[in-house]
Amino acid sequence: MRKSLITLTLVAALSSATSWADESVVAALQAAGVELTAEQVAAITVAQGDQLAQVVASLVAANPENAAAITSAAVAAAPALATAITQAAVAAAPAQAAAITQAAVSAAPAQAVAITQAAVAAAPAQAATITQAAVSAAPAQAVAITQAAVAAAPADQTAAITQAAVVAAPEQAAAIQAAAANTAPASSTPSGPAGPASSAAPSVPSSSAGGGGTPASPN
Repeated sequence: MRKSLITLTLVAALSSATSWADESVVAALQAAGVELTAEQVAAITVAQGDQLAQVVASLVAANPENAAAITSAAVAAAPALATAITQAAVAAAPAQAAAITQAAVSAAPAQAVAITQAAVAAAPAQAATITQAAVSAAPAQAVAITQAAVAAAPADQTAAITQAAVVAAPEQAAAIQAAAANTAPASSTPSGPAGPASSAAPSVPSSSAGGGGTPASPN
């Protein structure tokens, strides 16, 4: 009986906290000048956890020109959902990825690295502009942000990501370049010039050893 009462108390407390957070999001969006219909207010109010990120994404999709303001307000009101909100918002409006990322990082700078990684995962083609936006919003975390972006993006984006980060924080160029190089080698080496050269070199000696130096040259 006592366990049941404790469980019910916890559920009530969690529900109350979630409701308060959702009401804060509504208030933050309205304060930012985002117009909400009654249906949208109701959707935000009843949303729980990651559902709130999806509701925010629907607002971004319907109002891409206000994507940054929507994201900023939502993240500021629900910082625990910063990465989920960012990823959903970027997926809903990839053309606004940089603006969304900068807004999210500015609203929750302590989560800059996770926000960047989530944004790049949602729009890998925008990895460079996302990185530049994140570094611009949190230059003290330039190195960690670059590492997160390089790790989340395809290998062929590494150079562009590095350059974008350096543009945003030129005083940290050396550290950024070193971090990118240390993060990417496993993915970039096979496709770089070192990969084929290193694989070809062992094959020549092995054939020479097996059939002798003179027979190997006609082959």
